[in-house]
Amino acid sequence: MPTSYTNNPFFFDYGKTYFISTVDLFFLGTSQLQFLDGKKIPNASAIFCSNHNSHMDVALVSTAAGKSFNHFGMLAAKDYWFDNSFKRILINLVMNLIPIARRSTKNKDTFPFSDTITISKAFMELGKRNLVIFPEGSRGKPNEIKPFRKGAARFSTELNAPIVPVFIHGSGNSWPKGNLFMKPTRIQINILDPMYPSEFDHHSDPVTAFTNELESRIKNAGHTIHG
Repeated sequence: MPTSYTNNPFFFDYGKTYFISTVDLFFLGTSQLQFLDGKKIPNASAIFCSNHNSHMDVALVSTAAGKSFNHFGMLAAKDYWFDNSFKRILINLVMNLIPIARRSTKNKDTFPFSDTITISKAFMELGKRNLVIFPEGSRGKPNEIKPFRKGAARFSTELNAPIVPVFIHGSGNSWPKGNLFMKPTRIQINILDPMYPSEFDHHSDPVTAFTNELESRIKNAGHTIHG
């Protein structure tokens, strides 16, 4: 496997601790964070899924969940983030990246999806760690939610792990796509009831049904905040 999380050097954990501490200081000093819930988080490994408008969203999910940043793993394109040792070591100082092959006719990387699942499972079994997956696939414009892809539901089904839907409002205004620096703004985070893959077993296409319901719940949370 290209990445091991059981014997990482101590400075990897230190780097993540330093990074999230710095981000927390920024939140406390320049942003008004409001957590609308957080009592529904399972006492087990889970997949946290939110709308995605900013690079700070992973840190926001970690802060809202009350868990160490080192307890979250993120999927990353293997052909880009794991193509050389320097990049791989540098990024792992602040994030736990799990390799996944991008679906592209130009991409010759044949890293199997089953290997990504195996690595994800091993990561999550280590101290009840979690994954963060953004179902939109990439950052969108502030206060807009793009159609969800099926990847999160597929991972949930393969790993037999619940999805915790999260709605984030304001991060796209604080650090929008294309901006180099963050700016002060009010940020609201709403953690919703967990969703389990078994809830959709009766559907003819469980993954699609799961994806549609996840998108609906996060969008409805946004409507509640926006009115």
